[in-house]
Amino acid sequence: GIYHSLIIKEDGSLWSVGGNHNGQLGDGTKTNRSVYNMVVPGGVRSTAATGYHSLFVKEDGSLWGFGNYRGLGEQVAKHLLYPTRLVPSGVKKVVSGVYHTLFIKTDGSLWGMGDNTYGQLGSENLSSNLKLSKITDEPVVSMAGGYKHSAFVKEDGSLWTMGSNTYGQLGDGTNAD
Repeated sequence: GIYHSLIIKEDGSLWSVGGNHNGQLGDGTKTNRSVYNMVVPGGVRSTAATGYHSLFVKEDGSLWGFGNYRGLGEQVAKHLLYPTRLVPSGVKKVVSGVYHTLFIKTDGSLWGMGDNTYGQLGSENLSSNLKLSKITDEPVVSMAGGYKHSAFVKEDGSLWTMGSNTYGQLGDGTNAD
């Protein structure tokens, strides 16, 4: 993350350290920590972190998060200080943008949640809608979340981008969002 770090140990436990002003360490506080603290005792498969929230996928395919609500979807109306289940099952991979989250389900579909002010969730509805939304049914193999933009690669090898393009980060030859 920008202000914190997450690690998964060989036993599947999740540990956090660093800045915690939004609860992004998942330890029940907003206290910064300079020593790693165990957050989840086991069963964690992968993790993603940004400046303001943290995410992890458990072995059962459930998606969990903690920290600032903006990247965690409609279920959250405040900071989450402890790990909270956001999606009950079927999640294969997760990445985080600064205020949004992308994840691939086991069927290859791409989903997002969090802020969509610049279209970083692939929707033309640019309100700060925090609802979980499907971006595409077509199989996706990888994805990345940026500050106010996102990118993903479909199974056919094509690259897709969406969101803010102020600096040309979408790679389409323009600066149009």
